[in-house]
Amino acid sequence: MRYFILLLFLLLVASAKAQFFFDFSPRQQMEQRRETVTPPTYKGGDEAVKAYLQRNFKQPLVREKVDGRIVVAVIVNAKGNVESAQIIRSLTKSLDAEAIKVCKKMKFKPATSGKKKVRGRVDIAFPIRNGKLSFLNLPTTDV
Repeated sequence: MRYFILLLFLLLVASAKAQFFFDFSPRQQMEQRRETVTPPTYKGGDEAVKAYLQRNFKQPLVREKVDGRIVVAVIVNAKGNVESAQIIRSLTKSLDAEAIKVCKKMKFKPATSGKKKVRGRVDIAFPIRNGKLSFLNLPTTDV
């Protein structure tokens, strides 16, 4: 029994010294696993996104006079292409369908984890004023 306790004590001390010697503390292991993660970005930044949306968002034939914001969650694959798009905040079916159609055509710079390209998610907002896409805070008027 005595030898068993002595052997157990020696193993405990040896493993503690080995852990200290080889630097395998849990804190350092977590720091080694921590990588910088960057989300997907549109080439050109926020201004380029606004210009793209204004250029490609077509008004539905039947225009409803609604105000609000459509938010679309876009999953971007490792190549930068849109894998899927889903409505997070909805206004009307016709405006939602157009927003998804526009988002699926977009090209992104993929998300990265460390130096590796990975899938990522981006939320894109479509501000709608009086049934039209408008990035201004002013109400839209028809002439």
